[in-house]
Amino acid sequence: MKFWTTSIGTGKLRGMPSALANGYDSWIADAKDAERLGFDGYGAPEHHFMYDGFMPFPLQALAAVAAETTKIRLMTGAMLLPLYDPMAAAEAAATLDVLSNGRVTLGLGMGYRPMEFDGLGTAKKTRGARLSEAMEVVRLASSEKRFSYEGKHYQYSDVALHPEPVQKPIDMWFCGGTSLLGARRSGQAGFGYWLANSPYEHTAAIIEEYRRFGREAGVPEEKLRIAAFKDVCMGETIEEAQGMRQVLIDGFYEEHILGYGYLVDENGEHVYNPPKNHPMYQRFVDSLYCGTPEMVVEELKRYEALGVEAVFVPSPQRELLAERVFPEFR
Repeated sequence: MKFWTTSIGTGKLRGMPSALANGYDSWIADAKDAERLGFDGYGAPEHHFMYDGFMPFPLQALAAVAAETTKIRLMTGAMLLPLYDPMAAAEAAATLDVLSNGRVTLGLGMGYRPMEFDGLGTAKKTRGARLSEAMEVVRLASSEKRFSYEGKHYQYSDVALHPEPVQKPIDMWFCGGTSLLGARRSGQAGFGYWLANSPYEHTAAIIEEYRRFGREAGVPEEKLRIAAFKDVCMGETIEEAQGMRQVLIDGFYEEHILGYGYLVDENGEHVYNPPKNHPMYQRFVDSLYCGTPEMVVEELKRYEALGVEAVFVPSPQRELLAERVFPEFR
């Protein structure tokens, strides 16, 4: 199993204000530290128009990490591809791939915040279909000398990508949240599927749906790859681990999960500002795993048995992960 990570970066924890430049400096320093500790990938998120300066352009930020590291993979997690022209996104990714000697991994999501689509002048309604089409454009652009594509939303005739990336194609993952629809889209298209934080039972159901649709579409088994966001909070006791989780919830997750429509109901509708006892919010809280290092190893082994080949653990406990968890997987 591979281990990917990130740090809070330019997003601010409530009650802990800091200068924007300091946020980027600490984020780059954390990338260097993650490489030293043996993490396989380091991620950059994307959100726009945030009061706290939350990172809006992940590929640009990762270029700074490329200059300070030598082997860790440079990951977007997630880059909101429907907000971009697909060929412009492919050019930016290919440029970073050249700068980093082939270390780019694109985690690509559809986005969910109305203000981002409204502010950048593109339709939120068609974001799912456009994500699938745009990912295919990036895949073709980064693997073929020249290509044509005729989709509902994007059309290209006999075009070529410059510069050519080192990887052909650039490594890509469909970041599909925790919805069955996302799993189906990813499986049918043959993209690697990177699902969001979710309790184990729900994760298992999503993975099964992803594989089923991939197989029915004739996708080779080796192309049906699975990764997962998995927050883990560790302590020498359960109470200590739960205290770490509460810090994350109070300082970051409560606002971002409750306030911006991250939660989606069974009808595909976004849920804004639900009460904290709402079942969907409680499911998210339950997905933030709490345990001793030995319990975390056991939990991640369950994910490995599902076929999850990589976990994204955005944990402030990187040293503890490297010391107590990594040896059980390597």
